[in-house]
Amino acid sequence: RGDAGLAHVGCRAEAAVHRARSGDIQGWQACITCGQTFTGQMGLGLAEAWCGSVQEFDEKNEERLCAGIVLADALAEMGRFAESEAKCRELRAVQQRMPEPDSVNAMYTSQMLGKVLLCQEKYVEAEVMIREVLSKRHEQLGAEHRDTLRSLVSIGNVFEAQGKLDDAL
Repeated sequence: RGDAGLAHVGCRAEAAVHRARSGDIQGWQACITCGQTFTGQMGLGLAEAWCGSVQEFDEKNEERLCAGIVLADALAEMGRFAESEAKCRELRAVQQRMPEPDSVNAMYTSQMLGKVLLCQEKYVEAEVMIREVLSKRHEQLGAEHRDTLRSLVSIGNVFEAQGKLDDAL
């Protein structure tokens, strides 16, 4: 699943391509045997392969956007925050031009961008991004929705990182 070297990225990518032809994109993200999410080099390699396989699709194509989100997440997981930030910004720019710029996927991308900014100690920008996501999620989903609560935790993390403990509470 990760860096154990028990599978070849190329072989897993080929299997994922075949599954995707039938509409199942899970092969890019999780093991078809045990269902666990790919991590480490395997997760990153598959995300890169997926992005490469959909590169010719229209930039607003849902599968292409999903592949980009998975790549940004894999890059962040590997500590490659600047690359993840660049991918998130690229995706956000496309999502902002779509008919529903505040879709669930767009909010996920914005939330991820906020987290990546936080990891790079870009606190002001992270706070602005996560506050925006929190506000939209609260409005769209309600105060008790799990995604709204995740954004609430994220803004608390931004405050804590800045030493604003009173705001975090």
